[in-house]
Amino acid sequence: MKEKDNFEMVINLRKIKTGKRTGRSKRAIKFIRKIVLRHFNAEKVVIDPLLTRSISKNGDDKIVGKVRVVVSKIGEKIYLVRLAIKSK
Repeated sequence: MKEKDNFEMVINLRKIKTGKRTGRSKRAIKFIRKIVLRHFNAEKVVIDPLLTRSISKNGDDKIVGKVRVVVSKIGEKIYLVRLAIKSK
């Protein structure tokens, strides 16, 4: 299988939004970490603070439905997850 050094993906957070209202942003971050661990066979996942702020921009209870992220390899089985910013 080809190495994934810089990969863009959309993560759907609908399951977290339909669940219990308290602590949704924390569960969303754990869910994103779990998705990256599973898809990239990583040992460690580093999440950018800008991504955490953009998920809970309306508060911890009102999170966004989907998030577009860029996953970059920074070391041996260590990945960085950043918010994908569209450019025109």
